[in-house]
Amino acid sequence: MVGMAQKVAGEFFESSLLHGVDEGLRRAIFRRLVPGQAPAGTPLLSQGKSNERLWFVIEGSVTIERKHPDGRVESLAELKGPAIFGTTTFFRSTSPSASILAATDLKVWTLDHAGHEALRRDEPQAAEALALAVVRVLSERFDMLDVRIAELMAEHGDDHPRMTELATFRARLFEEPAL
Repeated sequence: MVGMAQKVAGEFFESSLLHGVDEGLRRAIFRRLVPGQAPAGTPLLSQGKSNERLWFVIEGSVTIERKHPDGRVESLAELKGPAIFGTTTFFRSTSPSASILAATDLKVWTLDHAGHEALRRDEPQAAEALALAVVRVLSERFDMLDVRIAELMAEHGDDHPRMTELATFRARLFEEPAL
């Protein structure tokens, strides 16, 4: 069993999820994580239901889907490991606006609220490093969203109704922070 724990630890340290984080801080975070596996098709987060974990995908991929009121299911994205998800609903205590399913067999680690609180209490520098890593991931995703919105806006003429909708949405992203 020790060999398996060392293998999992090695995979964690080699992943890009905590790139640039001091090894001692990565070890402190790692001690709070719970390793797991999920076969393809397993629901990991359910739209509208609370999320109690921060998820780290080390191997495999997940799909993000949104179910609309009319029953239509829209595939939003696929994340391939290494990846992290559940960030906004973990830190904001809101329900996910989409479901996340294992697209392939997964190797994952999770951090629950109790583990996070213990990390904050016992290893505040490690908790800060984790928070900064999450901010980095969310910032990268936000930048990708902004680029895509700009591309969509460039595809439509100024008089196109879609252009007005996109411009209004983009402005709200930058002008109306709910701080």
